[in-house]
Amino acid sequence: MLAASAMLVSQAPTALHHQEEPLRVLIVGGGPDRKNNQVAIESNVKYVAHLLPQGASPRVLFASGDPTSKNVLCEDEQSRPYYRAPNLPRLDGPSELSSFRAEMSSLAKRPNGSPVFLYFTGHGGPDEDSNYDNNVFDMWRGNELSVRELATSLNSFSSSTPVTLVMVECFSGAFGNLLFEGGNPANGLTSRPICGFFASVPQRMAAGCTPEIDEAEYKDFTGYFFAALTGVDRMGRRTTGADYRHDGRIGMDEAYAYALIHDDSIDTPVCTSDVFLRHFLKTSDREVMATPFSRLKGWASPPQRAALEALAADLGLGQESSLQDAYNRFLNMDLDSDDLSDVHLIRFVRLGKSVVLGHNLMSTGAPEVKTRYQALLKLEAGNPLRR
Repeated sequence: MLAASAMLVSQAPTALHHQEEPLRVLIVGGGPDRKNNQVAIESNVKYVAHLLPQGASPRVLFASGDPTSKNVLCEDEQSRPYYRAPNLPRLDGPSELSSFRAEMSSLAKRPNGSPVFLYFTGHGGPDEDSNYDNNVFDMWRGNELSVRELATSLNSFSSSTPVTLVMVECFSGAFGNLLFEGGNPANGLTSRPICGFFASVPQRMAAGCTPEIDEAEYKDFTGYFFAALTGVDRMGRRTTGADYRHDGRIGMDEAYAYALIHDDSIDTPVCTSDVFLRHFLKTSDREVMATPFSRLKGWASPPQRAALEALAADLGLGQESSLQDAYNRFLNMDLDSDDLSDVHLIRFVRLGKSVVLGHNLMSTGAPEVKTRYQALLKLEAGNPLRR
């Protein structure tokens, strides 16, 4: 049953633009201050910047923006803290709110309609007053970029500009609300073609901010998602196994499924289609969780099916009642738990719900809503880093 009238649905996004158009990129990284500006955040900036396609026009905002300032927190082999200057191939300014606004305005003046890729790595905070709908990304000097502030910044671009976001800070799932006008779920869907992937549900913390210097030990959404998406991990090693459709290409939805399976951290990833489905469908959890596992897998896309099967195996589930059994365990767990089994439980239950809601939407949804959902799935199956 649809929870919101199709009257709330704006005109469907236009198709993606031709691949020869340059990718506009903004990477924002760093903590709000020196003691929270861990080296793993810098590593994420460097890694993602290295993966950009030829012809991309990246801009990088990091911490204070000063390449000589010793503001990157590290730990030596004896766990003793020390600071060093940034070691980045490019640094265009500080990760302050005013600099971010200026960069967004500048990016908007580049080739009209060319796609935009935004990546954020750092820290985030919850906004309990909005029921976690308007959480924030922490910027240098204590600035905060909220969901609705970012939505306002996106208005610098034409409404036909395709936008892809990846955000890996704590409480980042709230930024899935950029699907809606003004970043507010109370409004209708934006007409902009936009999709995003986020490291955690709006109510939970995420991994990726260690001061340890050994990058080979890093376990976070950035590492798994981008390794799957590009075939190269942060150590330069080849990554395989994410081609769940067996078509020789990797889409973001496949990289997302790969992260759900392999990310051995506290991350509980979210994507924009999860947000879309939970907004337009209010099917009760009781009805959702009663779905037999064989039916669930039959309704799932190939990436979703791979993740469901892998997570079920990790959790010791395999019966027709797997989703219901998982949900019963979920109801009795600490929602802030960082135990890997509990983290996998959250991922499994959320993914199962998204599969059921997606099936219900395509079976009973209004045509306008189904069209928008299918367009969103197409965006999520794209790969802006392979153009």
